[in-house]
Order: sequence, then structure tokens, then C-alpha cells
Amino acid sequence: MPRTADALDGLSILGTAKVGPLAFSVPTLLQAGTTGGTKGDGPQGPTLAETASTRSDFRSLRIGDGVSTVSLEFPIPAAEVQSVAGGGSKLADGWWLLHWPVSEVGWEEILQGRPEGIVLSNARTLFSEGEPLIRALLEIRTRLGAGPLLWAPRVALPHRLALLAFLGLDLLDSTEALWRSASGEFLSAELGAIDAELVRTERLCECPACTAGEELASGRHAQWALGKELRLVRTAIRAGHLRDVVESRLPAEPSSAEFLRYADRMLGDLLDERTPVTGGSQHRYVLRESHRRPEVRRYRARLLDRYRPPPSKKVLLLVPCSKTKPYRQSRSHRKIARALEGIPNLSRLEIASVTSPLGIVPRELEDVPPCRHYDIPVTGEWDEEERAAVERAVAHLLASHAFQSVLVHLDPQEYAFLRSSLKPAVATEWTMADEQTTGANNLRGLRAAAARALERLEGTVGGVLGVVREELESVARFQFGTEAAELLFAAPIRLQGRPWFQRLTDGHGKDLATLREERGLFHLTMAGATRVHPAHPLEVEILPQVPLLGDIFVPGVARADRSIRAGDAVLVVRNGELLATGEAALPGPLMRELARGVAVRIRHRLPSLAREANRQTQDAAPLPPPGPVV
Repeated sequence: MPRTADALDGLSILGTAKVGPLAFSVPTLLQAGTTGGTKGDGPQGPTLAETASTRSDFRSLRIGDGVSTVSLEFPIPAAEVQSVAGGGSKLADGWWLLHWPVSEVGWEEILQGRPEGIVLSNARTLFSEGEPLIRALLEIRTRLGAGPLLWAPRVALPHRLALLAFLGLDLLDSTEALWRSASGEFLSAELGAIDAELVRTERLCECPACTAGEELASGRHAQWALGKELRLVRTAIRAGHLRDVVESRLPAEPSSAEFLRYADRMLGDLLDERTPVTGGSQHRYVLRESHRRPEVRRYRARLLDRYRPPPSKKVLLLVPCSKTKPYRQSRSHRKIARALEGIPNLSRLEIASVTSPLGIVPRELEDVPPCRHYDIPVTGEWDEEERAAVERAVAHLLASHAFQSVLVHLDPQEYAFLRSSLKPAVATEWTMADEQTTGANNLRGLRAAAARALERLEGTVGGVLGVVREELESVARFQFGTEAAELLFAAPIRLQGRPWFQRLTDGHGKDLATLREERGLFHLTMAGATRVHPAHPLEVEILPQVPLLGDIFVPGVARADRSIRAGDAVLVVRNGELLATGEAALPGPLMRELARGVAVRIRHRLPSLAREANRQTQDAAPLPPPGPVV
């Protein structure tokens, strides 16, 4: 099935696709009752028209893409007014009708038909019932994967477009919006359906139809509003901000918030699957709904499952987060750093920032996504969910590591909820007398407390550079898991480069991995991939006949680990033999469910393959002199 993925956000896939003879840029709108929009009046793209049916109880529709047309005829009464057990039936080349719920026999028939486009015939009824729509989408995508386009008829309104795209609906139509307009409703993406008289009084809309004084029944305003919102949705997907748009539209219709809550709970695994592990765009966690985003849940889970503080760190310092990211570059954290300068054994101090919605961010994870790119409103008030995330993270740090003491440089009133999470057996000192984090008296108190806690410790084996190695291994453990991280950092190794660009070598001048500050995660070389291969879970196996001359495309993938996410460092193998390493362009399941597109962007390959492809196996930048063995 020829479907491409140019960008992913939520369950939406921005790209192109074909269903039978029709080609679409998705997500898109079928323009109902028209053969095409006038420039500026609505979404430019495919059309939807009703035609005379051969049977009175059937609906006949014609879909066109500007070049070809397809006629679809299907029964409507049970499909549109009742949510009863149904099934599936073929409508045209590539098109299948699906009435949910579907029996096992019905699913077998649909799967054997290899559909390219699915018409969810009772989508409007499912939408009105709420949770059943999410259950239907979950089963459809679980059974059929991401390949088939999914059309939900008669549910689209301007303020719903972002949410419907986020839920993975590829095709929508303007039918409902035109019907609402004909009933006298003014449709706004920001406000939902409002009183038309208010619009006339305030001259709210500047679309061509409203400017010309046309009645809403003409439908031109509805088409314009849909088109404007569709362009915003497509741009948001490309920029990685679709969830921001979804959350901004929730006040327009309360049921939208219900759908998002159902989706976060029931589609959580699919949303995690489609969410990249990397990304430089700023995440804005404004509403409580923001705290359920996939990248937030993934960070919290990996912190508890994978992260362990560096062994040399024996004193834990809890500090507040900052608006500036990474925190260490903020004014407040730089003041804290200056207050601690010169204290013996300072490298044995583990600094961890308390923040919402992530919980705790240790200093070595500050560049790991999403820690480096997020923003939140700060009021000093913590709800139950925010407090619980922090408490779980603090409890994990203390349970997973033998800290000898804990320093809490936090407002004792605002963060009083943390007292129950601190272990009585570990010496704990609160270093602030008031809420002024960087007040002179509080900083002096912090320095004195840190000096007392650290003076009892001995120096570390390997010195400061040895602690840096431990910090980098903690990042690798967070990224790859414990076993793979231990294999990658097995002695002897050398550290080279600068704080913003670290090179890990094997002690003999051969690169193992690189870590750039702005990415926050390791890239593996072939030598590094060879080290972790026995324990690395993120493998992509290619077909025997595929030449490894460039990037790996979807048709060449024989198998991909389901835990692969876009941005992951993956290993490319064939018959168990390691051939190359690179960065996943798609999540593992989509490498098999889609028919076109880049699956893995190759960075390094076996020397023999590299010579054949006439490409370098090392980075273009000259290597710095070897660093000391750590």
C-alpha cells in the first residue's frame, strides 16, 4: 500500500497515500457537495458528492481527487443510527466499509481483503457515545495497523479537526459543518459553534463570505473555517505541536476533553509508539492534560526503570527547576554553582531538579528529551498528580543508590510534601529558611551544609574525569538499558571532546559513540554497535537482496523491533550479522505497516560496505588528541 510518512504526531501521519486510483495528501477533508473549493474559500483537495442510489435504503457517494473518481454505495440506516454489532464489506477497489463492533469472522474477511481505505460507517453514532469511538479506533489500528486510510463520515467541525487528526483519522468531510451552517450556526475553531448574531455585531470573521455579507447557509464560511484549521493542523503535525493545538481547542466543546482523556488512557501504547525519542521543538505543558503526554509518561517510566545515579555520587542535592533549559544555564542554577565552587569532593554531589510534570531531572539527564525542551506555568501550587510524580522519583533515587546524606535546597513550605519521601535513615538537611532560592543567606547555608556533607568523603577513583564517565554511563543506561550500557562502557575507554560534544573511544583511537548536547542521546559507531549488539534490543533486519548502499527504506525491512521509536539509535542486521548502525526514521511497527519511506537513516556501516558505497564511516570533523584512559 503506497503510503508515506513525512511527519508523525499523535496517531496522525502526515504524508501521501493512494486508495485504489485515488491519491490523497493526508490528513485531509473531502469537500461535500462540491467539485472543488474556490481559492481561499476552503480546503483544496478531494471532493465528496452524493449521487442517485440504485436502492432507497442505500447511500451512493462519489469521491474524487481531481483526476479520478470512485463511487461507493452502502446501506445507511443501521450503520448510522445504531451502534450494534456489524461487520465489513468491500465497496470498491481498495475501499472497505466497517461497522463497529466487528465479529471475529468479520475481521478475518476484512484482513483477507487487504483494505487501503476504511469507511467507519457508524462514526457519527460512535462519536456521540464518546468512549466507543476510542475503542473502535484502538481495535482498527491494532488489527489493521497504520497502513489503511481511515475515514469517519459526518463528524468534522473546525474545532474538532486537530483532535480527530490526533486520533489517527486520515479522511474527514465537510458534511456536518455544512449542515450546521445551514441551521444558522457560526463555526469557529477557537469558540466552537456560537450565536451568529454575535458575529454580525462584532464583525468577528474576515473570511470572504462573511466580509461579503453572505448567509451562513451558503456554506462558504464553513468551508473557509475548515480549510484554515486544516492548514494549521498540517503545519502543527510537521512542527511537532499537534497536541498543543488539540489542548487549545478543548474549551470549544467539553466532549473533546473527554475524548482526549479516553485516548490517553486507552491509546497510550499506540501514542507512545508514534512519539519520537528526540525532538528539538519546545513542549508547552500548560493544562493538566499536558501531564499525560506520551513523552512525559515515557520519561517518568524510564527514570524509574533504567536510571541509577552515578556510583561516586554520595550526597543528593534537591533544587528547584528553572524556566531556562537546560537548568544549569539558568541564572538561579549558575548562582547555586558559584556558591558551591571550591568545596572539596564537589564532584561527588548529585544535583537533581524538582519539576512538573517530569518529577525529578538529575543533572546528567538535563539534555535528554524532553528535559531540555519544555515550558510550564509556575505558581508554586502542586496538585496531587504532580506531587506523586516527584515523590515516586525521589523515593527511587534513595532506594536505588546509597546516598549518605540529602540536602534539600527548596522552599520548606512549598515543598513540605516531600518530607514523607525522604528516608529517615539518611541524614537530611533543609538549607533554606525562606522562599528565596538564591538569597544570600540561603546560599551561604547551602554552601556550609554541602561542605559538611562532602568533607567526610574520600576522593573518587579516576578523579573528576572518572565521575564524568559514570555520568555518561547513566545517560546510556537511560537510553539503552543497563546491560547494553555496561557493555558500551566496559574498560578500557577514553573520553574526548568538549562538554557539549563527547566522544567515547575504546582506548585505541576507535570511536564507540558520540553525544551532542543538543540531541541528549548517544549515536553509536560500528565499534560501539559491535559492543552492545548482544544486548541491544533495537534491531532492524533487512531482506537478503537489499544492498546497503544508503539509507534503509521500508520495502527492504524484514523485521523491526516493536520497541523502536523514531530517533532511536538502531542496529541494522541481516541473518544475525551486524551490518550498520543508524537512527530510526519511523517507529518499529510502522517500518512493516507502511509501504514507502525511509525506515533507518544510516550513519555507519561495515568498512567493506562503506567502501562499496563510497561513504565515510567516521564523522567529518577531525579527531581531537586521545584523552586519558578512564
